[in-house]
Amino acid sequence: MSEVMREVLDSLAKIGKQWGLGAPVGRVWGFLLFKSCPVTQREIEEGTGYSRGLVSRSLKKLKMGPMIEVSREGREIHYLANTSLTEGFGELMKHFLTDRIKPMIELLSENLDKINDAKVRETFLALINEYKKLDLAVLLFSKIIDDINTMPGDVENVEEVAEKISMKIMM
Repeated sequence: MSEVMREVLDSLAKIGKQWGLGAPVGRVWGFLLFKSCPVTQREIEEGTGYSRGLVSRSLKKLKMGPMIEVSREGREIHYLANTSLTEGFGELMKHFLTDRIKPMIELLSENLDKINDAKVRETFLALINEYKKLDLAVLLFSKIIDDINTMPGDVENVEEVAEKISMKIMM
């Protein structure tokens, strides 16, 4: 494995960990993105250095994403990243929103009536408001990523594209 590929996989492993998927999931997905062709579980094990069980668990999480495609050729099962890096990141954002942020808002909101202490209630309300802001930010960011992914061609001028997207949001 090249040094560049190792660095990128390390970074994707960190992202996977930060997003609550686990570092192995990030590394396996990164490996599949690099390969850009169907590979077997054994090839993933060799490419990542992970055990069969760890790769299997990581693939299971990625299938739920749905960040990978699974196909069978004879006795072998092949795995392929079915999204680009930006599409995958957008999917992670949507899952983070669904799995982490919305349940927290619901939990706090459902228990607000049970809080008798005025100070604690005030803290709960502030926390609900902060989670709603985070909900909005993640939702907007997901929509921005969707817009970016539907743009034709390559992104030549990042600032120009950002300006177009911000103008679209402001309307």
